[in-house]
Amino acid sequence: MGNEQSMDRVFIKKLAELLEANLENERFGVKELAQEIGISRSQLHRKLQSINGKSASRFIRDYRLGKAMKMLEDNVGTVAEIAYRVGFNSPTYFNTCFHDYYGYPPGEVKYRKPSEIEKGGKDRTSDQEKSTHLMDEKTEIEKRSIRRKLLYASIGVVLIFSISYVFYRDFFKDNTTETLGNETRGKSIAVIPFKNWSGDPELEYISDGMTDAIISRLAKIKSIERVVPFTSMIKYKETDKSIPEIAKELGVQHILQGNFQLSGNLLKINLQLIDGPSDNHFWSDEYDAEWESKEIFKIQAAVAENVAKNMDVMISDNELDAIQKIPTNNKDAYALFLQATFQRNQTTKDSYKNAIPLFERAIALDTNFTEAYVELAEVWYEAGLFSGIIDQKEAWTKAKALSLKVLELDSTNIPIKDLLHFGYFTYDWNFKLAEEYYQTRLRSNDLGRDLGMDVIYPMMTGRYSETLLALDQRISNMPQTIWSYPPKAGTLFLLGRKDEASELLGTCDTLFTHHIYYLQESAKWYYYLEEDEKSKSQLQKYITIFTDRPPVILWLSAVHGEMDGNKESAAQFLSELNKRYVDGSSGSPAWFMALYYCHIRDYESAFDWLQKSYDRHEVELIWLREEPLLTPVHKDSRYLELYLNIGFPINPHSLPE
Repeated sequence: MGNEQSMDRVFIKKLAELLEANLENERFGVKELAQEIGISRSQLHRKLQSINGKSASRFIRDYRLGKAMKMLEDNVGTVAEIAYRVGFNSPTYFNTCFHDYYGYPPGEVKYRKPSEIEKGGKDRTSDQEKSTHLMDEKTEIEKRSIRRKLLYASIGVVLIFSISYVFYRDFFKDNTTETLGNETRGKSIAVIPFKNWSGDPELEYISDGMTDAIISRLAKIKSIERVVPFTSMIKYKETDKSIPEIAKELGVQHILQGNFQLSGNLLKINLQLIDGPSDNHFWSDEYDAEWESKEIFKIQAAVAENVAKNMDVMISDNELDAIQKIPTNNKDAYALFLQATFQRNQTTKDSYKNAIPLFERAIALDTNFTEAYVELAEVWYEAGLFSGIIDQKEAWTKAKALSLKVLELDSTNIPIKDLLHFGYFTYDWNFKLAEEYYQTRLRSNDLGRDLGMDVIYPMMTGRYSETLLALDQRISNMPQTIWSYPPKAGTLFLLGRKDEASELLGTCDTLFTHHIYYLQESAKWYYYLEEDEKSKSQLQKYITIFTDRPPVILWLSAVHGEMDGNKESAAQFLSELNKRYVDGSSGSPAWFMALYYCHIRDYESAFDWLQKSYDRHEVELIWLREEPLLTPVHKDSRYLELYLNIGFPINPHSLPE
């Protein structure tokens, strides 16, 4: 036992020597310390945990703070100067860490008695530090004026106060519908789209692309509880909301914001990591590099690592490898990839068509560019599905070929496996492959990751409880992901919980008021809920903002024309739907013709169009089991024949399970 303790002391002494030698190097962190000592990051973390109960990043920070305390006692410089001398790149962040560790700001050291200097420092437990943090958070939010008094209170008072705070927070927190997110969590982050300060609006795709890339890398770190996806952050690109407002809406603790500049071949990115609720800036950095693909990816990886370090989260060796992975060595291919992704994120008919040749050109320049294959496969898949952008058969043929190519390059690529099997369901009606994969997903207990196979597939096959379980998990992890809420409202409706469905949509209406998908889907579900004015309002917003007119929008327009007694308007939209069918357009126009006739209770005409939809193998027929307008014909032999031919793995509603 004594020998083991002696070895531990030698180990800690060696770490201290390495830190001392690199004290002013702000970039000397866990990764570098592990490399110098000759072990992996995870081994270093486990070793320190066993010796003193600290994480590797905490050990480094505490060492630097201890050195800072000695310098402050000796009055060798200003607080800012000392912050830089002990490896902090931001005096503000240094102040926050010092205050967290010692219980008072560094500027007060010179006013304290020698006996008080170390109080709360080396002997301070992790629970005490956590208690102080909770106390400070409540103080900042509620009563700044009592901070000093609380900080000087005894440890017992602090603990009691912290427990009271947690009780207050959990049982009496604000329950308004301003946000759909959970309460703010410590290990969560949102990245506001970087500002393009290049003076050239044509470079907007680069600033968005860099933002998206950094978000993707942060999302690979499991210790970060939640990373808000880029699609949910676009609306904050030009926002005038404050950082605390954004953090509250998103339910996150940390906000990363910055700006991007490209001058000639020189790339520069300035970033700030901010504590969302208090708006305190505790880390900032500037990154400069040549506009070369390797340098760009090094910046993205460095940002992710530094953010994780300053959030005090652990990065495993496998995660570090994934973060540092270089997707392509061809800078022109990467530039095309960013342009294509920028187009895809606009989610309109024209932008999807613009994205395809850009992805194809990127792949032509680098035939091993896996991310470009994945993105292009998703574009083809989505464009031929429900939106009517690209021919259905062509879209699935291209998407399937690209997906199989991705699996050749990377057999472990989970997102492409999800997409491929959802395609087997939606395009091929291959329930055998879809069901086998779905059961595998259930056994993995990783529900909510994929909207298609975890949510839409069980919803379309009548497994509502499993659908809600996946949706709740998905919303818990990503509360601002817009794609989760319409399916949840739909599932609640199918369960007969109409009031809950309506309430959920009402909450979402103000949050996603300009999103093309939400407006379309909310208009549809309000129609089923028989809230016709709300349905018409959402439809009108869609028509006002967007020029795309997929079959689902034409159907809703015809339905509202009929309900308003405007037969001419209804006939006009029906004529356009029929034209889409004659032209062979995707987006299932025959299906929506059938739904219109169900709406007016002309079931003979409805079955004529359902047969045409079946003959065309339209993807919307996956709704055959759950479509509310078809409820009156569930026992009709023609309906049952279609149901049997499509091959659902579960009985129709008209037959017992």
